[in-house]
Parts: sequence; C-alpha cells; structure tokens
Amino acid sequence: MPKRYLIPCLLITSMLLTALPAQAETVIHYTPLEDPSDKRLDYPLKAIDLAMRKTATQYGPYRFNQIPGAVSLARSVYELNRDTYPNYFLPGGPSIHEMSKGQLISADYPLDHGLLSYRICFVSPAAKARVATAKSMDDLRKFTIGQGANWPDIAILESNGFRVLQNQNYTGLFKMVIGNRVDLFCRGISELHKEYTEYKYLGDLQYDESFALVYPMPYALYFNKNSAPVIRRIEEGLNIARTDGSLKELFTRYHRDDILFAKLKHRKIFYLQSPYGKALSPTYRSFMIDPLKID
Repeated sequence: MPKRYLIPCLLITSMLLTALPAQAETVIHYTPLEDPSDKRLDYPLKAIDLAMRKTATQYGPYRFNQIPGAVSLARSVYELNRDTYPNYFLPGGPSIHEMSKGQLISADYPLDHGLLSYRICFVSPAAKARVATAKSMDDLRKFTIGQGANWPDIAILESNGFRVLQNQNYTGLFKMVIGNRVDLFCRGISELHKEYTEYKYLGDLQYDESFALVYPMPYALYFNKNSAPVIRRIEEGLNIARTDGSLKELFTRYHRDDILFAKLKHRKIFYLQSPYGKALSPTYRSFMIDPLKID
C-alpha cells in the first residue's frame, strides 16, 4: 500500500476503535454465608467464575458482589422473585423452585455434578455403634436425622419413612448431632469431608463409615427470569470449559479428595425413592459424574 494511503487508513481504524462502546460490566450478586468457615459456596462461585472468564472476550467484564448480609432461604427466594439485585443467584434444590411458585429459572447444569445425590452421615457419639450394625432400611429408620429448615431432603426422607428433626441454623445441626439430639446428619459426599475438617472444633464430631443413602437431588443455580442472558452466558462458558478440560480440572481439584474420602465402595448402599430427577434434561445429565467410578 502506498504511504499516502497508510496514514489515513490508520487514522480511520483508530477512530472506529475509539467509537466502539465499551462492554458493560456484568455484576453477579450472591448471599454471603452466615458462617465464614462455611465452604458450600466455594465451588459454585469458582464454576461460575470459570464460565464467565471463558466468555469474557465475547460478553465483556464481570464481577461478583455480595448482597448486604446473610439472609434465610425464604428471604433469598423473596428477593429473587422481586429481582432486588441484578443477576442475583441462589444455589439449591427443587424446594427453591417450589417456594418461588415457579417464578425462577435455573441454569441447565448440576452444580455438584450429581454428588449431592450420594449421602453419607455425621453420627452422634451415642448412636455410632448401633448405626454401624444396620443391615436394612428398616434398621436405619429407627434413627433420627437432622436437616435444615426447608431443605428438599426433608420430603424425600419422610416419604421413605425416616423421622426428621429440623433446625433453622446450619451450624446448629452439627451441634445437634454432637450433642446426641439427633442420631444422623446426612450430607452430600461433596460436603462432609470439608465440613468434618471445618467443624471438629465444635466438639466430638464423628461420621459413619458403614452406609450411604442415594436419591436423586438436583442442585442448580437459580436466577430471576430477567437474568436469562447471564444464564445463557454461564451455560455457554461451562460448555467451553468442559470441551477444553478446565471444568474437569476444577472439579477434580475441589471434589476428588471428597469422593475418595467417602469410600463408597466399602459402604452398604441404600437407594431411596425420590420425585426429583425425572425431568432432568440430557444436557444436565451430561455433566453428572458417577462417584462409584472414581478411583
């Protein structure tokens, strides 16, 4: 190209680039947990962050922002329905959809990759030896199980004949099982390992090594319907991350030790009936991982 044309072309290109509007920053809101040592949000936030990073070139910058303070599940659903905070998300199970009366939408992705469907339990010191001798579901039904208020597991456990005691306070559930006020406090295999480490300071926290409960338990990211563009971005980013292997790397870093700690192959496995999981999409199922096949 002749020099006489080069400078004008460069000037025009510079002017066009300057005229392009900057992409707006996407702000994603979430609820801070009531206990700073609670690790349940660590992986969901990392997974969303990974998805947003994978799509930053196309959709622009982003950041996370906590809402002003920890609130109850019911209050979180209320704020979601009102769309109080832009792109506010709540991780959880089917009870969130039911509490919102179908007003929320979720990302087509299992936050836990299906691990919450496999439950192992903290056990009270007084019941540990008796629980270990249980050979059937009828034997297990003799023991009480602690759960958080409004957790979707409650309906599943009660419909399968278990007696459930609820507590509004998450940390209080550990105190209940330590203090022999409930016999069992069952957790997903992606949760118990970390919680055992974090909450041993509360007292004689013990876990059972003899059995596991298995029941479908969807676990997703719920948003207000106005956040549909962010959901599409997250789904797109997760598919990219799955293809390039970075999602598997993240999952392995956060959950492989938890799966190995659970030692599922050495436990009696009891399968419970559950209404959840029947309508899971092929995309959702494609992200799920069978922990029994992890070595």
